[in-house]
Amino acid sequence: MAKSIQTQVYEELRRNILSLHLKPGQTMSTQEIATKLNVSRTPVREAFLKLQEQGLVEMIPQKETTVSKINLKRANQEKFLRESLELGIVRKFMEHGTSEIKEQTIFNMMANITKQRNCVKDRDFVSFLNADDTFHSLLFAAVEETMSWDIIKQQCGHYDRMRILFVQDEAAAKSSIEQHENIVRLLEKNDQKNAIDAMLHHIRRPEFDDSRITNEYPEYFQQDNSDKNEFRLGTL
Repeated sequence: MAKSIQTQVYEELRRNILSLHLKPGQTMSTQEIATKLNVSRTPVREAFLKLQEQGLVEMIPQKETTVSKINLKRANQEKFLRESLELGIVRKFMEHGTSEIKEQTIFNMMANITKQRNCVKDRDFVSFLNADDTFHSLLFAAVEETMSWDIIKQQCGHYDRMRILFVQDEAAAKSSIEQHENIVRLLEKNDQKNAIDAMLHHIRRPEFDDSRITNEYPEYFQQDNSDKNEFRLGTL
């Protein structure tokens, strides 16, 4: 089924926000975006409303719409959400996945790691992060928990923007790949405890560099620590 115009506009704007092509704090004009995408203003306004529900834009009626700056408090809540679901999926994969499903998933994860290496080699960090997400989504798909993965992707926009800032350091991206390789090795060995520990360390790792990221990109972060980007209607 073809996607509606509103869905296409929403997905395009969200992709540009998460890739930082639309930068935190940047003002967006309904008319300019409508003209650029060759659509009417209505689907753009509807997309803005949906993005506002996810805390990715701020709308001031009759004035302006801006890309939300990254809220560290919200990013940490999003990280907790992702951590909880990712650790649960490792357990389910190891306890309930069939041998055939496990073998195929591990094969796909290793192929994905090769793609990650190529992205880093090309310094294409947006594509690297997309490949990274695909790596994680394979575990959810393997045990038919795609709803949980959809929740992660819909609700973690502040954390995801921190991730892309984090991996733009090539050493950080390469370290992430090494962690992925370690996770796959532990899954192959059916070492559930250490696989869960490795996944936990991998997800939490960006917090070790919060100060580096906020110092390098201070203009991208909300400085007053207010709750204006906290969860809104329609989010978890």
